[in-house]
Amino acid sequence: MLWGVRPLPPRRPVRSPIPRPKQDTGFWGGPGYWILLIFILGVGGVVTYEKFFNLRDGAATTPVVVVAPEPKKVPTDVVSVPDKVITDSILGENLVDKSGDGVAVVDDGRDDLPPPPPKFKNEDIDALTLRKYKTVSTRLTTAHLGTEISKEAKAAHQVHATPEEPLQVNRGDSGQVAHYAAVTKNYWDSIDPDRCVPHPDANSFPGKVADGADRVITAVNLVVNIPRWRSTGLYAAPGERITFRLNSEDAKLGLVARIGCHRDSLVGGKRDQWHRFPVITNTKALDKRSVEMANPFGGSIYIEMPDRAEWVKSRDRIRVEIVGAVEAPIYELGKTSRADWDNRRLAPAPWGELVGEKMVLSVPSSLLRTLPYPEELMKTWDKVVETTDWLAAWGRRRSPERIVSDAEISIGWMHSGYPIMCYLASAPDMVNLKKLTTEGDWGFYHELGHNHQSGLWTYAGYGEVTCNLFALICMERISGQKVGGGHSDLGPLAAEMALDPVTNKGSPFHLLSQYYYPILAFGWEPLQATFDELDERKDMARANSIEAKNSGREFRDAQKKVDALEKEKVALDKKIRALDIGTLKVADKAAEKEAAQKRLVELVDEVKKAGEATGAVSAAKSDEKKKEIFVKIWSKHCGHDLGPYFACFGWPYTDHMKAFNKGLKSWMPKNFPPKGAPLAGKAKRNPFGSRNEAMAGDDEIHGIDNAENEK
Repeated sequence: MLWGVRPLPPRRPVRSPIPRPKQDTGFWGGPGYWILLIFILGVGGVVTYEKFFNLRDGAATTPVVVVAPEPKKVPTDVVSVPDKVITDSILGENLVDKSGDGVAVVDDGRDDLPPPPPKFKNEDIDALTLRKYKTVSTRLTTAHLGTEISKEAKAAHQVHATPEEPLQVNRGDSGQVAHYAAVTKNYWDSIDPDRCVPHPDANSFPGKVADGADRVITAVNLVVNIPRWRSTGLYAAPGERITFRLNSEDAKLGLVARIGCHRDSLVGGKRDQWHRFPVITNTKALDKRSVEMANPFGGSIYIEMPDRAEWVKSRDRIRVEIVGAVEAPIYELGKTSRADWDNRRLAPAPWGELVGEKMVLSVPSSLLRTLPYPEELMKTWDKVVETTDWLAAWGRRRSPERIVSDAEISIGWMHSGYPIMCYLASAPDMVNLKKLTTEGDWGFYHELGHNHQSGLWTYAGYGEVTCNLFALICMERISGQKVGGGHSDLGPLAAEMALDPVTNKGSPFHLLSQYYYPILAFGWEPLQATFDELDERKDMARANSIEAKNSGREFRDAQKKVDALEKEKVALDKKIRALDIGTLKVADKAAEKEAAQKRLVELVDEVKKAGEATGAVSAAKSDEKKKEIFVKIWSKHCGHDLGPYFACFGWPYTDHMKAFNKGLKSWMPKNFPPKGAPLAGKAKRNPFGSRNEAMAGDDEIHGIDNAENEK
């Protein structure tokens, strides 16, 4: 052994391993287990990838399939149903507005029937499109439909009126009209939210909700300082029960739930064809903590906010929970992002809305499915309303205007009011930004003008005149047209009016032409300042309060004569229109038209003379005084005396006006007043570029409030 080196220890003997018996692992340790595990993980990965990324079409999460309606009545809280509803307009009576909208019912006796509306193409939302939509609400519920059909419902189900198969109505048969009125009233009186079933025509119009659409529980928070209809982005499926929940204090505030935006009643209208059931919307007071409601046709859901003085500056909010509705396409300016819109426009309801600060548009969802991000569209519509508000010298607007497209409306091709109503044919124009900013849309501008008219500067016979001032300014400032755009012949019409004011005083566009040259010369600002000042002048208020005499047998006899003459005038108007469009066939068309026009001229004097006996001369004196004040104030803001110019059209030019405008230079357009024969035939008689605009210029309607089923 070497010094300092320790020897290695002896090697231990290697032991043989003890043999153990082989363990039987069975399925869980065998290859079958691992194959199954790999298969499950693979399928799970594919499903997860499809669900969240959807490599093929970018679809979002598949919504939960709705449980089929329960065959038995579902126990609910007892909700009292009023014994009767307000049915004045269902019965066809024209009444002063009761809704607080400030829109009066006016019926001029005309029967301007538009051509049949286009067929409403009921959208067929396929499964793929529905799968792409991601339900916004986080809480879902089941659909509830009734199973019992009342005798009133059975009678209403026999009234079939759809865009595809309109119902023929004989307006001369008072019994038939009364029957439809009674059926309609009884039907809506009998609606029970627990037992309601869809009307057979509901799928035709307003349309069906996509199969498999989620019914949701969601809440809306509404600022109280914006009155009238408030959009919720929700839709009631036909016949399904909708529940509204709110706290006990808010139930005392006068809120109203509304289902449906198509509020015109056809029973009191003038149509001899109905392309939908006569009344398809209803309302109900939210005066309890829980209120149930149903509509057999379905419709967009709104909360109607009362207009209270103490709420004008309030920032308080009201929370309403809505149960059982379907989500609808909705865009809200300043709130809806591009990503939100890409999803929300695919929502399964058949109707949707575009909501701006000053305008709301209600259109079929089919127009919204592929609509690009509508921010600029709604900014433009807001600018339209801002322009009309400015010209009318209105203050800060409390609530937006609304336009609703419908399969059938009560009168005209469009009519003003809240909301403005139009046919489905006009719906694409509502969402056409390019047309709005280039060609313009006289029809919509015209109806907005009606909503801004004032009796201080709208005289007898000027109902279809001063509204077009708003159309003119919108055509210029929104659509880029020159002053007078939409009617390039206002200048020649002004010449015709000056040469023959008596014959042309019944033509709205001849009367409109009187305003053309001052606007062209001095711009819109002096006219806007005039409208603003007239609201504050005491002399204008006095002139506006002159009342006609209306008592005694002599008055009643004279009134009957006036009515007969007016009826004859309406008949002649219809005859001339029929001759123009070729629906009236006669041997000598030119002679018939000439005779009718000659008689119309005679009627002007006869109506005036007969009207004087009724005391209408007092109203004429009121108009004369208002015209005098109007010209004085407009002259002041123009810095020129407009009296001699308006005298060319038969307007008053009194010594008082001359004294008032003494320091102003007299003004007259170049080559005015005209000399020579009238320019009949040279100026266009139809200033519009499309049928709907032409009819909108001749509706003589200052608002239709065919309110329905208000509970």
